[in-house]
Amino acid sequence: MAVEETNESVRVLAHSPGKNPILVIERRSGELCTAYFETGYDLGRAKPVEKDWLTENAIGRHSFVEVTPPLKTTAASLADYVSSKLL
Repeated sequence: MAVEETNESVRVLAHSPGKNPILVIERRSGELCTAYFETGYDLGRAKPVEKDWLTENAIGRHSFVEVTPPLKTTAASLADYVSSKLL
């Protein structure tokens, strides 16, 4: 992960259940993306998604859990958040 991405402020909007959670995050730019356990939540390897996908597919069909209110954190802290709060 680039230094800029490590320090980037993000908001965690939702996460998948299970032992390898997928996070849906909102980047500072407003872009939504999924960040993966297997990549260490590296934003450089995150996949862009649309708001409709989050509500209709992730939460609506795949049992993602909405984080209310969204968690404000840094990209570098995502793995710590997962290990301390979700696992």
